[in-house]
Amino acid sequence: MTLVVSISANTAAVAIEALKPGRRISAKDHAADVKADADRNARRAENAAEPGDVGLMSPAATVSLDLLGAGQQPRQQATFDQAQAAYRDLED
Repeated sequence: MTLVVSISANTAAVAIEALKPGRRISAKDHAADVKADADRNARRAENAAEPGDVGLMSPAATVSLDLLGAGQQPRQQATFDQAQAAYRDLED
């Protein structure tokens, strides 16, 4: 028994595009890209703060969750600890 599958021209075009080899760039352009990446990484390393510089770090964002239950109104705010406690209560 033989199964004959027909596909549209658009589907065939998409499939053949995946089989095409990638675009080749010249060695000069490749070297320029590598140099630019190395320079960018060096600048990032220079701007990185010491691990002990906690005062320079931005403060942690506050977390609030919208929790809705069957008898609750929308926009009821809860802290992260309250949300964890609520999930622990559900598990019990």
